[in-house]
Amino acid sequence: MARRGVRLILICEDEEHERFARYALLGLGFGRPELRFFRSPSGRGAAEQWVRRQYATEVRAYRRKAGYQRVGLVVVIDADRRTVSEREEQLADELASAQEPARETRERVLHWTPRRHIETWVAFLCSRDVDEEMDCKRLVDSGDYRPAAESFVQIYQETTPRPAQLLESLSLALDETARLEEQGS
Repeated sequence: MARRGVRLILICEDEEHERFARYALLGLGFGRPELRFFRSPSGRGAAEQWVRRQYATEVRAYRRKAGYQRVGLVVVIDADRRTVSEREEQLADELASAQEPARETRERVLHWTPRRHIETWVAFLCSRDVDEEMDCKRLVDSGDYRPAAESFVQIYQETTPRPAQLLESLSLALDETARLEEQGS
């Protein structure tokens, strides 16, 4: 799965989101120089709100470049106590408010939306017994992000059916990751 030449912009809530995304994307074959991260400035309000406000701007920038460059946009935003579909609706509303067309299937714009938070995915991928209703922030430490991301990549690359007990938001993220495959845009 060589990704050489595809540049990705990532908008993330915080350092933990960035850490997981970086390890996962490196594992998927992207090079460090191809990844550019933007994360919410700490201490300046709700991080998920910052990501939502950046979303339309970054989608617009992606669309301007996609016609002549190999680019993509990855959005890492927690669902928190909402559902993934509710967070998706909020992102769609941001596009509509900015008078941008809705995200299309062929676009290399993907959403990784952990429910409740990124630590839920990390704990699950490190074989801890968790669900999407639990607060998992205290269950993980900084050393868990790399093995969790490696597990994410392994599940994504497997040709066998996904595990039945997979968290719903994680399964949706794996589907979203397919948007990174070579496409016309």
